[in-house]
Amino acid sequence: MNLRIYLTAHWQDAATPCAWALLDDNGNVRESGTGNLAALPQSDDATVIVSADRVLATTAVLPKIKRSKLETALPFALEDALIDEAGEAHVTTGAKLPDGRTVLYTLNKHWLTRFLDACSAAKVRVRRVVPEFCLLPTRGSEWSMAWDGAQGFLATAHSMGGALDSGDDARAPLGLQLRLHSDPPAALRLFALGSEIQAPDWGIKVPVIFEKQSFDWRKAHIPAEAPNLLWGKFAPPPRFREYLPWLRPALMAALLLFGVEVVIGNLEWAVLAHEKRQLAKGMTETFKETFGADAAIVDAPLQMRRNIARLRHAAGVSDDTDFLPLLEKFSGAFSAAPGSTLRTLRYGDGKLDIEMTLSASALDTLLQRIAETGLSAQVVDKHESGDTVNFQLRVSAGGVK
Repeated sequence: MNLRIYLTAHWQDAATPCAWALLDDNGNVRESGTGNLAALPQSDDATVIVSADRVLATTAVLPKIKRSKLETALPFALEDALIDEAGEAHVTTGAKLPDGRTVLYTLNKHWLTRFLDACSAAKVRVRRVVPEFCLLPTRGSEWSMAWDGAQGFLATAHSMGGALDSGDDARAPLGLQLRLHSDPPAALRLFALGSEIQAPDWGIKVPVIFEKQSFDWRKAHIPAEAPNLLWGKFAPPPRFREYLPWLRPALMAALLLFGVEVVIGNLEWAVLAHEKRQLAKGMTETFKETFGADAAIVDAPLQMRRNIARLRHAAGVSDDTDFLPLLEKFSGAFSAAPGSTLRTLRYGDGKLDIEMTLSASALDTLLQRIAETGLSAQVVDKHESGDTVNFQLRVSAGGVK
């Protein structure tokens, strides 16, 4: 649901009544009425339609200036066209015209601040402020005008427009006549502000097309190019859904990459799992061919190593897991670690359990040296004491833990 508030030049404070309308997602009016801001439905997505007589739309050639300084400099670019002091004007930029000029919309800064503060106190969060004349539909080189029989407002090209002075059925507003004289459009489309309004007979040279459909700010379409007067210091805090159109491509790309990574990862895992099964199957078949098909197999590599060791022992040949080969290789690595102290050494089940003291900086060097001899070393327990380390090392052959 979207709340629309119609803000006129008569608004002074929170007690001033405002017309409002509550629209559904399809733009249909569900509720409407008039009341002060506290009586309005609370909303996190309110749009304010400012009456045409409160907004000045004009054009100017802007100097090249940083955007951070633009908000402060804009009022002074229109100083000659403003009735109020430049410091009281809040100016918003619009479309840039082919001749280099930029459309500018001016609103009283202090009046807008009071209104937004009153909305915040009433828990109505305003997300957009749009001039009323921007809701009038325009076509190509035609202008559009809303008319209640005595006064109205005009919309021209590039979302420009403004309020008109009074007139009647026989006399067009003077402001309209001056505009038509200086820059006449191809046609003027007239929208009635009320059901009882008849087509006027103004006798102007520009064709007047009286539209059967009346203008109603409550359900009029807000064009995408219509300016939002809330910018700079008045800009509402951003919401995630406002960035979604820009984030969606990046999110889709990230999701696609994640999906590819998952697929590739699963394929690699499946290939590795298949290779592991093939290797295990091959080792099992080799074990059965060597030691008999009736042998019970739990861990083929380990059982193969142990059986080979028993066969070597039976033949009087030492094995890599025996005490002396292990000790010889470890001694070669131990000699490269000066300042070390060997405290205890135990052998069992093809492993050396060694307790020793070593400088903290030399521990990594010792482990690297042990690995270079073809042994596997595992630090079982370690205690640091100043610059030295007391640790227990378990050393085995061929990567057997």
